[in-house]
Amino acid sequence: MVSRRYLDAITRVIETVQPDLVGLQEVHRGTWPARFEDQVEELARRTGMEPWFGTTVSLGTGDHGNAVLARGKILSGEVTVLPGRMERRSLLTCQVELEDVKLDFMVTHLAAWGRLARTARSRQAEFIRGRLAGATAPTVLVGDFNAPPSAPELGNFLGDDEVQLCGSPQESTHRLMRQRIDYICTCRAWDAVESRVLRTGPSDHFPVTAKLRLKEPAEPVAVAAAS
Repeated sequence: MVSRRYLDAITRVIETVQPDLVGLQEVHRGTWPARFEDQVEELARRTGMEPWFGTTVSLGTGDHGNAVLARGKILSGEVTVLPGRMERRSLLTCQVELEDVKLDFMVTHLAAWGRLARTARSRQAEFIRGRLAGATAPTVLVGDFNAPPSAPELGNFLGDDEVQLCGSPQESTHRLMRQRIDYICTCRAWDAVESRVLRTGPSDHFPVTAKLRLKEPAEPVAVAAAS
């Protein structure tokens, strides 16, 4: 709402990192805060990546939700509404083909409002944990969980042997809160070659990146999660 150069800055981050997959939260399509632009289509045009948008909530003139950008082909996408009685939240799951690798790429944004929404986040995290642990395809989950790793609502999620957190839980991802609340997680089909938090970009959240390799011989997949 402040600067028209916001997408310019996001584009620069993507072009610098050159990820195969990007997960985005708080994406606007045709709403007045985005000056009625389609943000994911504009980012796709600028980066040459294939887009998929998942609506979480409609806002009169347009929609607000999560999105995926891919250098491969997005075969399908599904939006699942997450449990919770406060703000509407969702999980976007895209089946993506990157050369000879097919995977499920999930993007989410859990409930905000600190302790007030702890019960909602707990239910949301438990729902997503079940989806990730029960995955039949290699699966990657990225998103803003709005809680640090030590939060009670993430205890079962991050403590599950079937869920792998990429990167150090101590490394902060939020400029002001100085906590890690943004994550890349995978099922056990993947090895995390490396993971970093990039101190760049226009958001109050720093981008999180990971390079992943299937445990069966395969080329690394570079994944970026951004808010």
